[in-house]
Amino acid sequence: MKKVFLIIGIISSLCACRQENRYLGEGEGVLSLQVTMGEAVEVVSRTSLGDEEIEALKNDCKVRIYEGDKLIRKYSSWSSVPEKIDLSAGTDYRVRVVAGDSVSASLDKKYYEGVETFSVVDGQTTSVEVNCNIANTLVKVNFSEELKTYLASGAVTVSVDAANGALDYNWSEEGTESSVGYYMLPSGKEYLTCVFNATTKNGKKITQTNKIEPAKASTLYTLTYALSTEEPEHPTDEGGAFFSLKVDETPLYTQEEEIGIYRRPVIRVMSGEEEISTDSPWFLSLNSSVSPQIIMSGSSTLTTASVEGTLLEKLGLSGIIDLLSEESVGVLQQKGIILTIPAEAQGKQIVMDWGNSWNELLKEETMYSLRYVLADEQGKQRELDWQIVVSDMNAQAVEIPRFETWADRTVFYGEVIEGHTPGAETVYSFQYRKKGEEAWSQNIPAVLSGQTIKSDVLKGLTPGTTYEYRILEDTKISNMICEVTTEEASVLPNSSFENWSGDIPKLIYGAGESMFWDSGNHGSQKVDMNVTTPDSAVKHSGNYSAKLSSIYANKLGIGQFAAGNIFIGQYLETQMSRLTGHGVLGLGRPFASRPLALRGYIRYISGNVDKGGDKIANGTQDKGIIYIALTDGEGEEFEGTRWSFVIKTKESKFFDKNGANVVAYGDKIWEASTEGEGMHEFVIPFEYRSMERIPNRIMLVAAASEFGDYFQGSTGSVMWIDDLELIYEESKLPENLR
Repeated sequence: MKKVFLIIGIISSLCACRQENRYLGEGEGVLSLQVTMGEAVEVVSRTSLGDEEIEALKNDCKVRIYEGDKLIRKYSSWSSVPEKIDLSAGTDYRVRVVAGDSVSASLDKKYYEGVETFSVVDGQTTSVEVNCNIANTLVKVNFSEELKTYLASGAVTVSVDAANGALDYNWSEEGTESSVGYYMLPSGKEYLTCVFNATTKNGKKITQTNKIEPAKASTLYTLTYALSTEEPEHPTDEGGAFFSLKVDETPLYTQEEEIGIYRRPVIRVMSGEEEISTDSPWFLSLNSSVSPQIIMSGSSTLTTASVEGTLLEKLGLSGIIDLLSEESVGVLQQKGIILTIPAEAQGKQIVMDWGNSWNELLKEETMYSLRYVLADEQGKQRELDWQIVVSDMNAQAVEIPRFETWADRTVFYGEVIEGHTPGAETVYSFQYRKKGEEAWSQNIPAVLSGQTIKSDVLKGLTPGTTYEYRILEDTKISNMICEVTTEEASVLPNSSFENWSGDIPKLIYGAGESMFWDSGNHGSQKVDMNVTTPDSAVKHSGNYSAKLSSIYANKLGIGQFAAGNIFIGQYLETQMSRLTGHGVLGLGRPFASRPLALRGYIRYISGNVDKGGDKIANGTQDKGIIYIALTDGEGEEFEGTRWSFVIKTKESKFFDKNGANVVAYGDKIWEASTEGEGMHEFVIPFEYRSMERIPNRIMLVAAASEFGDYFQGSTGSVMWIDDLELIYEESKLPENLR
């Protein structure tokens, strides 16, 4: 079988680096990635990848490099992978390459994956080949000829579960060959459920369910349905096992050398034939009867398996129960709980059968907890914190979507429990409290829409605080308590501009501190000048403000206009165009909060424009500007570091406030000098483009000359700024902005 493959090489040669005179430190190597695609991947469909599809896969492949379990390099497309990547010498590296579409179930979307371990050896060259094969589980359905005699219609539905996609394979008398289905099996659900619904020629309905377990990735399962030979008669009105199912398992490729890639242990809960989700609490009605089984599995031998929780305490079992100890086996058995380690699993699986031990605990409304901890000999771990809720409520509080919770506000969410139907006149509300407090709030009204229950926006919360909330159904209070934590009110480091270091260029951080702010001082240092400096004469508080002075930098008869500026980010380099120096600036720093506004203090002197051009004319008044933005996405990369945006004045590449990655934006332009010699308060509100996007970076730019990027403005313009503050709580906004 032909393959799609990637060639990855680790090259320690220094002469091939992008930048001249770039040397590696001792104990470092260089990783060089090369990508090529093979001719085709021929699977059961007998169709090959065309040149365009191969090229698309190659261009869109994602590359992740790990050191141990830590992700150290991440590239979202092949075009973003640098020619050379510096890595420290070591042996515990792993590269994972994926391409294609990872969807639950599809007839045409394929997903390719390749993993390889490698080492970086100081001073040596290593090459690594990663073969990317189809990672899907494939299904093809065949029907025997004899079914024509008895069936009028039929279809096989193959799925993992209802939430993870399903595909139909129709039976027809013409015997048309079925399409191939491509599935992605989520962790903990390595199986396929096959349901054959058919109608006989005399109009009787037949349903038969089969389960393929375990199902494997990169494997084709050919399912062949025929009439069952176990039945003495052909299908009758009484029903029964009508169809026999033959499953042919065919690996899509064979690895010449097996690589030890281990998944984390998996915990599954079964109640009879039904699998119970552990992603949310299990709701059980009062006086119900269950016999759950907990199946714990690992890719290698389990070395740790324990359980604790209030449910065990209610049964008289306190503390942490070691499920691998013989003593625990006996103690649990006395409570009707059976532990089994199947011999064929070779220590990789434990089955905990609770029997009927829960039933006495389901006679009063309450909530229980269980905490499972697993680890295997490869060091892979799995922890499960799970709740069992006993209640006759029709609704439950549920997790609040991330975007709904800000620093000072949230919206409470609930939903109707599956299988329950609330009364038409039922009134819902919520109560909340800070975690650790006793008293609950007054009722917060909520509205039922479909199956979802939502409150109005609740404002006035405290940033960075965990709250508990619960739902009420009329006057009945649910015992299910959920938590939500408000966003942190993150601050801008050195936002009062008290810390400085260096001479030329002047740096906006103290000795030994990390850079957050930067300026054009790196460009103007070529003429022994700073455009941004500390000033103790004009300030709002503390010792200094930041003074931004627009200048005409002249040395040896060669000069150019430079605006006084300060920004969040870093001045990256100067690119020369004849005698003109052009800056490359990386804007933005990591940031994940959502403030409502920026507050600060300013004094501005607007000079008469003497370095005008197409943006602002000579003789007019200069303008000062401050703009701030929150961005998301991967941003732009420059020499291995990602920024919200990279400005390149030589290419006339400037920040676009309407860019696709801008989550929120705000600005203020001063068209004249501020009054007097003191500083004035200003507030710039954020305008959010989407209330559902969470930023990952913040950027801010202040300039004494708005068009300084174009080398236009006034050499008489000066801006002082001090005490910048992000506002998160609506109560702290000016009245006109609330």
